[in-house]
Amino acid sequence: MAVTYRRLLGAALGAALLLAGCAGAPPPPSPQPVAPLPPVTRSPREVALERAVGEFSGVPYHSGGTTLAGVDCSGLIQALYQRTGVYLPRTVADQYQAGAPVGREELRFGDVVFFNRYCQIRGRGPYLAGIFSPGFEDEVCHNGIYLGGGRFMHASPRGVFISRLDAEVWRGSYRGARRYLPGGN
Repeated sequence: MAVTYRRLLGAALGAALLLAGCAGAPPPPSPQPVAPLPPVTRSPREVALERAVGEFSGVPYHSGGTTLAGVDCSGLIQALYQRTGVYLPRTVADQYQAGAPVGREELRFGDVVFFNRYCQIRGRGPYLAGIFSPGFEDEVCHNGIYLGGGRFMHASPRGVFISRLDAEVWRGSYRGARRYLPGGN
């Protein structure tokens, strides 16, 4: 009986010491108020561009095409922007000349990225990534629309789909970006 009493007394004493130790702890700090994040506002043109991007995803490739029935790369860009009320030239080279230059680190949704992949080097066959003829290094002949997160949508012979800018094939042929929406995208 004495052993049980000692065990019970030891357990009670241990519990009392534990509770006494907790009672001396300072109260946790009060949470500090956090300012709410400002709402993300999009211009009507940005909303229209985002909607158009969704509509053209998966559209088949058609050389010279500018509709949901089929597009090529510059036709895709022209059609997307036309739905925002911005009218761009038809060819990749003319689109490159028309826009405001944007640094790669400043890219945002709606910017158009340009490449020299798929170039036809006048009478010398299709361009191959990494192989240049003198005088053609800065030529642009392919483009796509930047979506954010290092991704862009473009039309190639496989149709309209999304690629990553950091993929080797695009990293080596990237030539710049342009912005077309007034006040940014």
